[in-house]
Amino acid sequence: MNKFISTMALAAVGSLTLAAQSTGTLTPQEKKNQDIAIVEMKDILQYGHLELADKVMAPGYIQHNPNVPTGRDPFKEFFGRFAKPTPIQDEWKKKPVLVLTSGDIVFFLVENEGKDPLDPSKTYKYNWFDMLRVDNGMIQEHWDTAKKNPPRPPADKK
Repeated sequence: MNKFISTMALAAVGSLTLAAQSTGTLTPQEKKNQDIAIVEMKDILQYGHLELADKVMAPGYIQHNPNVPTGRDPFKEFFGRFAKPTPIQDEWKKKPVLVLTSGDIVFFLVENEGKDPLDPSKTYKYNWFDMLRVDNGMIQEHWDTAKKNPPRPPADKK
C-alpha cells in the first residue's frame, strides 16, 4: 500500500502527464472494484446515467467534495439538475491518464487544460484526481481535488 500511496502523491503533484491507463496486476476483487468505480466515473458522471447509482453506490455514500452532498440520493438529486443522459459507450468522454487500484481504493488521474487567468490567450495543463473506496460491491466513499466554489456574483439589475 505504501508504494500505491507514493505513486498517487507523485501523480497528483504538478502537471504530470502519464501515459499508462492502468498499472500492475489486479486481483479478481480489485478488478471488480475498479469496474464498479468506472461505472460512477464514466457511465454515471460522463454519460449521465444516474439510475445506475442504485446499483453501485451505497445509500450512505460519503462525499468529500465540499460542493456535492453526501448520500446516494442527494448525489443523484444534485447531479440530476444538469445530467443529460446519452447512450453509454465503451470509450470514456474524458479518459483518465492513469487508473490505480489497490485493495478497496480506485484512483483516477485526469489531465485537463484551462485558460490562463493571467493571460486568457494562453492555456495551461492541470491535473484532477478522483479516488473511490469500494466495499461489499458498492462505492462507499469519494475524494477529489475540489475546493468550495465561491458564490456567484449578484446579477446586474439594470
